[in-house]
Parts: sequence; structure tokens; C-alpha cells
Amino acid sequence: MNLPEKIYTESQLTRAKDTAQVVGWLQGAGVVIGGAILWNLLGWIPLLVVVVGVGWALMKLLSRSSDKEQV
Repeated sequence: MNLPEKIYTESQLTRAKDTAQVVGWLQGAGVVIGGAILWNLLGWIPLLVVVVGVGWALMKLLSRSSDKEQV
């Protein structure tokens, strides 16, 4: 196959990395702000129960797949 050695220029790669970093910062800020608003609306006890419940469910789902691999 005759594929080109470089598909993207260095400036395009740098711009893509910078853009991805800014998008990541915005997503992180959105999660923090959204969590703070939810915390203020619901109070900390129901939110804590939900977070623990979701964490427990994720742990069960992830540990189930690794148990099947070992058997």
C-alpha cells in the first residue's frame, strides 16, 4: 500500500490537542457546576445516597465481568 507518511501537519495536531484540552476543561467545569447546583437543590444526604448507589451498581457491573473471565 502507498500511504502518505504524514496525514496531518504539526500545526493541525497542536491545534487539535489544544482544542481537546479546552473542551475537557469546559466539560469538567460543567460537571462541577452541575454537581454544585444539584447539591444545593437536593441537599447533601439524598445526593450522597444516590452517589453511593451508583458507585455500588457500577462496582457490581464491573466485578461481574471479571468474575466470568476467571471461571
